Amino acid sequence: MDVVLSRLNISLDNVTLSTSTIRQGLIEEYSNNRKVGEPAYHILIVLYSILIIFGATGNSLVVMAVARKPQMRTARNMFIVNLAVSDLLLCLVTMPLTLVEILTKYWPMGRLPFLCKSIGTLQATSIFVSTISITAIALDRYQVIVYPTRDSLQRMGAIVILTGIWIISLVLASPMFITRRLIHYDVNLPSLGIEYISYCIEDWPMARGRVYYSVFTLCVQYLLPILIVSIAYLRIYLKLKHRLVVTTTTVSTNSNSMDSQPVRERERGRRMQRTNYLLISIALIFGISWLPLNLFNLFADLYLSGITQEIMVAYAICHMMGMSSACSNPLLYGWLNDNFRKEFNEILCRKESSSLVANGAGGGKTVSRKIRTTGPAPEVTQHNPNWNEHSDESLNQQDRMKLCNGDEDSV
Repeated sequence: MDVVLSRLNISLDNVTLSTSTIRQGLIEEYSNNRKVGEPAYHILIVLYSILIIFGATGNSLVVMAVARKPQMRTARNMFIVNLAVSDLLLCLVTMPLTLVEILTKYWPMGRLPFLCKSIGTLQATSIFVSTISITAIALDRYQVIVYPTRDSLQRMGAIVILTGIWIISLVLASPMFITRRLIHYDVNLPSLGIEYISYCIEDWPMARGRVYYSVFTLCVQYLLPILIVSIAYLRIYLKLKHRLVVTTTTVSTNSNSMDSQPVRERERGRRMQRTNYLLISIALIFGISWLPLNLFNLFADLYLSGITQEIMVAYAICHMMGMSSACSNPLLYGWLNDNFRKEFNEILCRKESSSLVANGAGGGKTVSRKIRTTGPAPEVTQHNPNWNEHSDESLNQQDRMKLCNGDEDSV
């Protein structure tokens, strides 16, 4: 009997020691408010910081390029600016807040329920605006290239479409505002500086509401846009290829200079090849960037019952891949455009150019004339006295001609 009691006491002592160790570990986790340990904690902070800096810089350049010159405020460029603004929200709002949710064990932003609801809604809205804007840009280019004789989209029409994009995105993201709520637990640990613990959760009215919304988001935010973008750019590719064949045949029939014909054909072929690479890159990067995050969300809602550190790190990787589109979009839609590239060069070299003008090196000319471009787009100075409200339409027509000719700088 004494042996049994002795063994029982040893077992109870082990249970007490184990429970004490677990409690101490939980206290340390909650006092530090960390869900992810080392070294993943600091690695994720560094990676997210790189994405935020590069994405914010690139998209800010796009917005500045259009805002600083009236002649850049065309209907087509307004779509690109709208994409840049939504990507800025992704970089400055969605990424930092998502990183906080990944790294912290409980809600660190106080007791305000509206903040919990609005942050989730803003995150979802910026993602919807970004993907719908990419789709709108593809449809606009499809209309200009495949049907060049139709009237081009004017600025007021573009404003109406962009307003509709934001309204639709807010409606699509509204379930986040409805279902998210903030719950509190009073723990009263003044020695650790913790009086209460809050969690921002999604409380769906139906059992599998989150799963249904994930499937809906997968279709609207990923599958439908990637289908529309792929079809639009495929039609653009076929149309440009047909025009290249027709133009080459016409030149070979009517050209009197046989020496210049191979040069023209090679130049058109080069431009066509670069255009194809750009169109394929846009579709592939969009698809590859957003696929992991959408699949992870659907898988997590269907099969995952608990959250571990490994799961949070996997989610962070998928999320960073989706957010990387905010860094690639300024390159695909801005830097590869001849007019935007010229404006970027002026913005980045503004101090150097200003010092040259101050020293008399400018010779009375405007700064923009110091920067040359290789594309056929006309050069418009920063202080052109002959510019008026019709210059926007003429520039738009010139861009349409470049698009119809398959110029990769405008596609």
